[in-house]
Amino acid sequence: MANLKTSYLGLELKTPLVVSSGPFTNDVESVARLEQAGAAAVVLKSIFEEQIRDDVSGMVAALEGDTSGVAMEYLRADLPGQLGPEAYLDKIVAMRKRVKIPIIASVNCVEASKWVSYAKKIERAGADALELNLYHMPVDPDETAGRVESRRLELVRAVLAEVKLPVSVKLSQHYTTLLPFARMLDAMGVKGLVLFNRFLQTEVDIEKESIYFAPDYSSPKVLHAQLRWTAVLRGWVRCSIAISGGIHTGDELVKALLVGADAGCICSALHLRNDFSVIREILDGLTAWMGRKGYQALADFRGKLRETDLRDGQGFERAQYVKAAGELA
Repeated sequence: MANLKTSYLGLELKTPLVVSSGPFTNDVESVARLEQAGAAAVVLKSIFEEQIRDDVSGMVAALEGDTSGVAMEYLRADLPGQLGPEAYLDKIVAMRKRVKIPIIASVNCVEASKWVSYAKKIERAGADALELNLYHMPVDPDETAGRVESRRLELVRAVLAEVKLPVSVKLSQHYTTLLPFARMLDAMGVKGLVLFNRFLQTEVDIEKESIYFAPDYSSPKVLHAQLRWTAVLRGWVRCSIAISGGIHTGDELVKALLVGADAGCICSALHLRNDFSVIREILDGLTAWMGRKGYQALADFRGKLRETDLRDGQGFERAQYVKAAGELA
């Protein structure tokens, strides 16, 4: 029998499959069902920085004004379903009593401010770790890339100063220099990086001449960026790496582990199937592959396809591009 145990954020997990933040991780009964189905850990549905700073009634009034923030647009679309900060803490307490698997709280945040002290309350409520989802589109025309990164580093530093919990950071791939930024986060003491968050997908209604946000579930076809960057980062950071977005079968989880991920996160697969048995199917696929290859544990092959030399003038992506272009010539 293959050993699927792994370590993620310093937490010992029975398998490398984590359920990402979303509606299925927003309810005590649902999380209990996820544990029974085989999930190794869950990331709770995110609470927004705006929710922590203001009460819900005040936020409704604020949303009536002009705003260009993507996070605020999300809140406007889903405000009735959002939780207040105290209710979020109560939910952590209830889940901690109900399940044994690690519970990772999630805050969708933009900048360091008074809300950061809330991280201590999350810790006291019984969360095993905290994921900071840096979900924000910089739309200030006067803000440089350096300033964006500096602001986000300040945020992470402020949270790390508040808690002893392991902290992970969920990133987008839209950084000018993702590798140096990831290394700075690693040096600061974050315990994990999650690659990648996915921005809300903007759609245009040509009849109403209006913009709206449409559901856009992932598929295995979107996995390429996560695989590429995990392979590149693996040799340059000490912290855990999780791949999020694109894992729907055991094959995608195998790919994630081969390039160096410590865990794979699923969300869309659960929504598309609306059946928690997909968790066991993914794990069975991983186990079957390991059996065919003769691997007894994840450590036997994890990182086998990571990038090992970024200074050879080629690089992970460049080498593949040159090879593909040469074959087409």
